[in-house]
Amino acid sequence: MKKRIGLIVIAALLTIGSFGFASAQHEHHHADSTPDATDHDHMNMDATPAANMNTSTGAFYFTVTNHGDEADTLVGITSDAAETLEIHSVTMDNGVMSMEAQPDGVEIPAGGELVLEPSGYHVMMVGLTESLLDGEEFTATLHFEHAGDVEITVPIYALAPDDDAFADPVMAGDHLEIGKIWARQAPKLDGMSTPAATPLATPE
Repeated sequence: MKKRIGLIVIAALLTIGSFGFASAQHEHHHADSTPDATDHDHMNMDATPAANMNTSTGAFYFTVTNHGDEADTLVGITSDAAETLEIHSVTMDNGVMSMEAQPDGVEIPAGGELVLEPSGYHVMMVGLTESLLDGEEFTATLHFEHAGDVEITVPIYALAPDDDAFADPVMAGDHLEIGKIWARQAPKLDGMSTPAATPLATPE
């Protein structure tokens, strides 16, 4: 009996590490792989107060290309998919990965681009309202200082998609092009419960 309980606990911890934390803290490895719980040894948890076992977290990514001759700024994101959405950056210091919110937004330079991707700038989703499941999608609104607001559809994948899997880009104003939009699969956690959609939930 004790052995069975121990296996269930281990499976639950691995599940949280592989899905919830993978979205919250993002990959130290290539974007096509999901880190396991051991990666968290290299994360500065003080810089990531939202990432804990009782909070559902996720992340999504996209690229904004500025075809104009003036800079613009991505000042915020809203969505019904999570209670809070923040733009975060990721930095490495002596092998420790840290996330930091960007409350003033992030600039897209004239003729340049802003890339949100695993291990870089990304949208941090805190307090998921539903599990983010492979094959499903949600909507989000991007708020730009000059181009205004634009709604995007965010497809959910278990692994980073190939370039040819992305939908056509969306325009914000006359000059900003938003493409390569996707979110990584992540569960909505209720305390320490394990969602049925998680393959690691059942031990051998």
